[in-house]
Amino acid sequence: MNNSVYKGAMMSNLSPALNQSFPNYKEQLILYGMRTFEAGQGPVCDLHLHHRMLEINIVLTGDQIARIGNESFTQHEGDIILIPPMKLHDFIVPEQQSMHGFVIHLQNVDSKLLYAFRACGEYLFARDHPLNERLNPLLKALISCLQQNPSAHRVFMLCNEMLVHLEEFVQSEALLSINEPNEQPLADRIAREIEALISTFNELGTDSSTSNWLETIAAKTGISRRHAGRLFQQAYGMSPRQYLSIIRQQEAMHMLVMRNIPLEVIAFRIGFENVQSFIRQFAKWTGLTPGAYRRQHKSTISYLTPLEVEPHAGHLSNHVPSATSE
Repeated sequence: MNNSVYKGAMMSNLSPALNQSFPNYKEQLILYGMRTFEAGQGPVCDLHLHHRMLEINIVLTGDQIARIGNESFTQHEGDIILIPPMKLHDFIVPEQQSMHGFVIHLQNVDSKLLYAFRACGEYLFARDHPLNERLNPLLKALISCLQQNPSAHRVFMLCNEMLVHLEEFVQSEALLSINEPNEQPLADRIAREIEALISTFNELGTDSSTSNWLETIAAKTGISRRHAGRLFQQAYGMSPRQYLSIIRQQEAMHMLVMRNIPLEVIAFRIGFENVQSFIRQFAKWTGLTPGAYRRQHKSTISYLTPLEVEPHAGHLSNHVPSATSE
């Protein structure tokens, strides 16, 4: 990659035209799960994914191993990993080691940018990588900023600057010029419809194991059930049913750890007809009953992003889990 091209990728010498109109813009960026963390040897988190969220993860001290899809990376001090939405991943600290890191999740990032980033196929950006050289000081400035109880404007300024650098990087790689395949918007819509099923199960009391939910989604998008499944598999490397199972599991795990909600309510909210069916399925997912999982993870901070992130558009504090810019 030509570093000089990267530095000036978004620069222009064009002079402003007289009487020129420009389009309106609306930003709905949501920041979720911003936290520093320490971990000893063993798993940092279980295998999971984030729906429509870009994860940025930096190791401040120590090392960790990142498993993203079918690939594995050793992330050293100062290295940054970027994980696109819908990508299964987990982190492990090597034996007899410990690490200190920071993570942030950004939702509603421009879809064209996300597609271009997926196309680059890179996840690990070592300390000497040009993109790391730009993101690293911004991430450390963000950590310092968050520790000082900042305004939302200052936090979003730093995050948007990081996204600009990511945009410049993919543009320098000539990836922004690659058009999304016509099927990608359909795959994204199918994903959103699957996520919306959770609230539908809640409202209608529908059992996802017996309902014809995929046929309904396919009909909404104007394609056949088989074509919907094929598009989704090609875009995300999993079937629609696998994705629904993953997000149901993650919703259940998040509610068990982060909210004091009875098991019956959790089971109903994610589409189970009764609590016994939910308990059996949860044990298959995790090897633990919901009650045992809640007790074992009672004091942990959840790394999972719930489907309905509650935006907070005002002043940020340590007690606010997410923020949004509109």
